[in-house]
Amino acid sequence: MQRPSAERAIGVGLAVGGAALVAVLLIGFGSELLGGGSSPNPSASFVALASPTATQTDSATPTSVPSVSPSPTPTAVPTPTAAPATTLPLPAMLGAIGDSYTQAWSVSPSYKRDHPGYSWAVGTVKGDGVFSLRERFEALGDKLTVIDAATSGRKMSDAARQATVIVAAATKLPPGGAAYVAIELGTNDLCDDPTTAPDIFEAQLRSAIATLRSGLPVGSRILMLSIPDFSHFRDITQADPKAKATLNLRANSSTCAPFLGSNSTLTIQDAQQVLALYNATLARICDEIEATDGPSNKLHCRHNEALLSEKDFKIKDLSTVDYFHPSLSGQARMAAAAWKAGYWANVPLPSGAAALAPGGTGVVTMLGFAPVMPMLLSRQWIRRPRRPMAYGAASPRRG
Repeated sequence: MQRPSAERAIGVGLAVGGAALVAVLLIGFGSELLGGGSSPNPSASFVALASPTATQTDSATPTSVPSVSPSPTPTAVPTPTAAPATTLPLPAMLGAIGDSYTQAWSVSPSYKRDHPGYSWAVGTVKGDGVFSLRERFEALGDKLTVIDAATSGRKMSDAARQATVIVAAATKLPPGGAAYVAIELGTNDLCDDPTTAPDIFEAQLRSAIATLRSGLPVGSRILMLSIPDFSHFRDITQADPKAKATLNLRANSSTCAPFLGSNSTLTIQDAQQVLALYNATLARICDEIEATDGPSNKLHCRHNEALLSEKDFKIKDLSTVDYFHPSLSGQARMAAAAWKAGYWANVPLPSGAAALAPGGTGVVTMLGFAPVMPMLLSRQWIRRPRRPMAYGAASPRRG
């Protein structure tokens, strides 16, 4: 009786062993079929069934697209990174070529004639709301030389002289230092009677540019401003009763006529055509500089009529002295537009500098008060003799 029992035991053992072997095989193959295998390089079909990086969804149908070849291990081949963008060095010199717009002529009744401390380009008065180009560069830590060659009442015929002043100063810059020159001229060419012929306007500008091209350090840059949009100025002054009444006075009849005053031999259409020709010349010559000298980094130029022609001026941006020159807020708009159109607009300004920007915290923008306050805080104005008027009351249009 013992022999059959032994046979049965052997049979049972074989059966159990076979079942175990089948279970092991099923577990192994089932694991592969379900994507739970530990192989680092599964076949494409297994990746398609269950990719370990596929996004899980509620849908029963897999939505991931199988990869025929698995991606390499991230550390196997380093991904090349782009070289960091080179920050453009701040200029060693800021030069201004222009007229009374750059000299901040008569920003308010309390602050008449030239006061470049409130200029959009070279202004230095803190808390006036202008936040000039100079102040923005200084806020970035730039210890730059500032050359203000702008002169009130001048036309494009004076551009070459002003350019010579800028170049003479640029020769004294340290090696490697570049200049940034803002050009704002042409208003008086348009507003005087007669206007400057467009071909003469162009020749005079080219003469100034030739001086800058030959004398500025390598890598210098020019910002070419447009002529103010006097068609827009006409619209906003005619819509404002006080401005309209002021410009209708006989003494103001020649104020940039026919845009503002009425005493002109030109029609509005004629004057608008001259304005368009001037701006086209400014843009074309600037583009030529960039195309010719830009690739070698000898000299660069930027021009943006949409930003730099004061198309966004409101009536408060014109001085109530003559409704022709910018007020403090007008100077602030010019500064902001010039900075945005320039080369360092994307450089973050320090947080503390924002208080000087138009609309910033603690900015005094009341016309009449802001210009007087710095004088009250200084004894210098008491000792300084009063300068005679540069232009008569009948010539307030001088830019």
